[in-house]
Amino acid sequence: MTIIVWVIICLLFALSLAGVFVPVIPDALLVWGAFLLYQFGIGHPGLPWYFWVPMTLLTLLLIGADMLSNMYFVKKYGGDKWTAASSIVGIIGGPLLLGVFLGPFAILVGPFLAVMLLELARRTKGKKALAIAFGTVLAFLSSAAAKIVIQLVMITWFIIQVA
Repeated sequence: MTIIVWVIICLLFALSLAGVFVPVIPDALLVWGAFLLYQFGIGHPGLPWYFWVPMTLLTLLLIGADMLSNMYFVKKYGGDKWTAASSIVGIIGGPLLLGVFLGPFAILVGPFLAVMLLELARRTKGKKALAIAFGTVLAFLSSAAAKIVIQLVMITWFIIQVA
């Protein structure tokens, strides 16, 4: 039974990392699911409080990485709240509409096109619209990198704690 629980924990960790690139997969929730599965499934005597407090802070940072990155890059390149909203639509819609043609690159092309089309529809000049669209791609890439690092820190800390 313990082996099955460990396999599920490993799968939850892998899915949480995949959730960085597939926005419908709740990455932070899956990491916590693995922690809680260990805590209540095999943890004897369980994970100490000095594990849970930093994990809570890292989770808040993990969730905030998307928002902070989007706010920074979208504003830096001249976008606004509508730009950020259209990039989210592009992140979700891009793989659905363009995934067959572009494969994994659809996750980058989707938000770029969504923002570019929005800005052109708003009569933003070509260079400015291009810069804003480029900024949303940078926002996605930087938040993805930050989320991967934070998740790997959390997973590594967990492994060290239970070893």
